[in-house]
Amino acid sequence: MTQLSSQRGALLIEILLAVSAFAILAAIGAQAMYVSLLGNQSASKKESGAELLTEMMQGVRGASETDWQNLYGLTKDTVHYHPALSGNAWTIVAGDEAITLGGVSFTRYFTVSNVSRDSSTRDIQSTYASANDDPATQSVSAFVTSTTTAALSLNEYFFRWRNKVCNQTSWTTAGSGSTVRTCPDTNYDSKSAGINTAGGSLQLQ
Repeated sequence: MTQLSSQRGALLIEILLAVSAFAILAAIGAQAMYVSLLGNQSASKKESGAELLTEMMQGVRGASETDWQNLYGLTKDTVHYHPALSGNAWTIVAGDEAITLGGVSFTRYFTVSNVSRDSSTRDIQSTYASANDDPATQSVSAFVTSTTTAALSLNEYFFRWRNKVCNQTSWTTAGSGSTVRTCPDTNYDSKSAGINTAGGSLQLQ
């Protein structure tokens, strides 16, 4: 009887040890799974934010290619803007845009800054100098924020490469030719240097 009781006691201890080990392993596995799920959720939210950032830049590009003034005419550096679809065309609207994606609330916006270029190399200058302003280049900084993820940002340069040809409807207003013009135009730099406008027509002399 004593030997049988000892065997039963040893078996009970082994069972308790096995159950304890299983409980420890299960707890570790559950914790690892929880951490993995949190990581996957965080990665998914970050990916959603990156997609919103890319889409915003595409909207800015679409609006600027339609009309450079859509971008160039914006208030620089401090005012927040976001792109919006109007029919089939992208437009730019003042203010932040709130978007809910995958149950997460995001806020996105961009700012625009003037760009200057080195007078000799024509490289973009790291610090803007108004004397070397390049009206055909703008710097756009885009931001996506959320209460559950880290803020994302992206900076790109936009270039005026689709030039619009304007009709010169008349030659009535003398002025500087360095400013941005709207179409149609009536401005000119000078009519005295080798130009004859007698008779209502323009003649190069």
